[in-house]
Amino acid sequence: MNIWEAIEQNNIEFLNKIESIPENYQKKEGKPILNFAIKKQVPFEIIKVLIEKGANVNLIDSLKRNSLHIAVINKTGIDIINALIKANISINAKDIKNQTVLHLACQSNSLDVIQFLIENGADINQKAYENTTALHFACQSNSLDVIKFLIENGANINEKTYRNETLLHLACQSNSLEVIKFLIEKGFDIEDIAEGNKSSLHLACQSNSLDVIKFLIEKGVYINKTTYRNETALHFACQSNSLEVIKFLIENEADINEKTYRNETALHFACQNESVLHLACQSNSLDVIKFLIEKGFDINKKKYDNKSNLHFACQSNSLEVIKFLIEKGLDINEKKNGDQTALHFACQSNSLDVIKFLIEKGLDINEKTEINETALHFACQSNSLEVIKFLIEKGLDINANSIYNENPFHKIITNPSLFEIIDFFISKGVDINAKTERNETILHIAFKKKVSIEMIEYLIEKGADVNAKTFEDKSPVHLAFGYNYSIEIIDFLLSKGADVNAKTDENETILHLICQNNYPIKYVELLINKGADINVQLDYSKKTPLHLAFHNDHSIDIIKLLISKGADVNAKTATNETPLHLACQKNLFEIIKLLIDKGSDINAKTNQNETALHLAFKYQNSIEIIEYFINKGLDINEENIHGQSCLSLAIQNKNKKGIKFLLMNDANPYSLKVKTISNDFIHLFSKIYSINEDMSSFLISKNFSDFVIECKNSLKISAHKLILLARFNNDESILQKFVDICYQKFKADVETAINFLYTGFLDF
Repeated sequence: MNIWEAIEQNNIEFLNKIESIPENYQKKEGKPILNFAIKKQVPFEIIKVLIEKGANVNLIDSLKRNSLHIAVINKTGIDIINALIKANISINAKDIKNQTVLHLACQSNSLDVIQFLIENGADINQKAYENTTALHFACQSNSLDVIKFLIENGANINEKTYRNETLLHLACQSNSLEVIKFLIEKGFDIEDIAEGNKSSLHLACQSNSLDVIKFLIEKGVYINKTTYRNETALHFACQSNSLEVIKFLIENEADINEKTYRNETALHFACQNESVLHLACQSNSLDVIKFLIEKGFDINKKKYDNKSNLHFACQSNSLEVIKFLIEKGLDINEKKNGDQTALHFACQSNSLDVIKFLIEKGLDINEKTEINETALHFACQSNSLEVIKFLIEKGLDINANSIYNENPFHKIITNPSLFEIIDFFISKGVDINAKTERNETILHIAFKKKVSIEMIEYLIEKGADVNAKTFEDKSPVHLAFGYNYSIEIIDFLLSKGADVNAKTDENETILHLICQNNYPIKYVELLINKGADINVQLDYSKKTPLHLAFHNDHSIDIIKLLISKGADVNAKTATNETPLHLACQKNLFEIIKLLIDKGSDINAKTNQNETALHLAFKYQNSIEIIEYFINKGLDINEENIHGQSCLSLAIQNKNKKGIKFLLMNDANPYSLKVKTISNDFIHLFSKIYSINEDMSSFLISKNFSDFVIECKNSLKISAHKLILLARFNNDESILQKFVDICYQKFKADVETAINFLYTGFLDF
């Protein structure tokens, strides 16, 4: 038995016997041990023992939650929370949404926990996501006691969310009349607006709270106030389809003719472009529909895309509403933009009664949309074999193609596990390998729709071609990897004859996909055992699987495997990078040595003329790697295509250890070209100084004489500039040395030098 198993079994005797919790048992699959125990709701005694045995209370899970977050979420009680706080847990630690434990406690209305947390240092005004505070969460949770307590303890009552929502706005969304009254007593303005010019009334109507709506209107809120999109309270009320609220608003003079920002009347929803009546038809509420028509709503009003109330009703399977609308004169043959009829909408919703009724009323069953889809195409996107059979019996063609070459069978796979329907189509002679305009078969579509493994296996057993290619030359096995299917389905495809070396139009094999997309090593092993080509190069980047493996989280094991199986260690990408260069970019010393041992060219250069040593400095590799390359003969003074030596790159990347190592190992700072300021030693010196003053002193003191001579003779720099550099090194011996050298080498300038020293360093 191990510690985790003991927790599972509540075995406190086992836990008491262990000396401490080892580091490798503190976390399992991303879950900290205490988080796990608290979620399991183990007794307090076990939590106490785990803490005593060294469980790390501050470890976090994938949501950045520590054990205190988990304790509050799971409502464990004060005893566990107290034990965690005594163990020095961070009480104000934030999770992935920036929520502290106080935020979480306020969401669950745990007043005793909230009081305890604040007494123990929880920050009452800490902000979570969207600028929300504990007080905001309390208002959303309708807890007046918590709200009062937070305000009494210093919570900022005027803080707004990033949507400009006040506490009153949040309370109106949460339907708490008691909280709303309290906040208004505290001075909140009922006419305050949130983001989008939304008022408290708009938000209350979104939440369908008649009591709150009545209270706000009694308090004088303007009923026809509009948002920036010209939405009124009536628009929001109709989204929740409450006849009671709609009646109340209209009876209280809500303007049904108000125009939206699209110049539509109040019968339309600016956010959905649907009229109040459309929504009612969509929601199957005959009472609401009748009421709205009585109030003068236009039954013939359509959406901007010509979608009628009848279309909405057909989409919602309400035969009663459909009959009522047709009796009121709606045209059964009216088409939405794109030529969709009422029958097409009914087929999407699987209502055989509605479909039969529409056909009896004379709607043409053979009508096609503008992309040539029939009613059967729409029926196949739903789950009803009964509807599909009915339409085929009525003469609809199972092989009818849309303009995208999609037949009804291609649409079936959008509904997983419809084995019976697939069998039915196959029995009717459908081609299981028929291709769409994009050359996709039903098997390709199945992978893209992430259907079950059982469905994939079933299609293949029924004859689906495992090597069929799309217009991008992707085979089903490419899509299996692209959509994260398990190793079992990959193995199944290969066992059924899928080509392990199938290539896309970019020459990409499935081994390329695995190596670059964080698949574990078992996938690579499977493909290699099945004969995958490990040295195939992509068309444009020229990368092999070995190059791509450096981007994988499991890179070291996969790289070792590929090399052991004969991967070309000198293969070059389009930018002339070899695996050795990539190993330097990732600071992988073990892999660097392995590559060299296997024959990797240590002198290989990228198209920037950079060796592995250049990259070691650019990517701040360890000194151990740098020494290894120098011992192998790489030149520390070699320049890349931009004239940069290793020293230049180390300085540019603020590689402090690298700079010091180079200077101590006689890197030549004077070999740099003087053509541009970036190659000027003076510039490099100032760069070093900005990184580390001690390092710049080391540079000057080590090479001072040579430096002065080089600057004077080669760079034509005046003594004044040299003294400026000397000033950086607040060191009397260096300054004196500078004067001596100036006197010996440049006697004409020594007086200037001395004058500058004594006028520039009076406080020396």
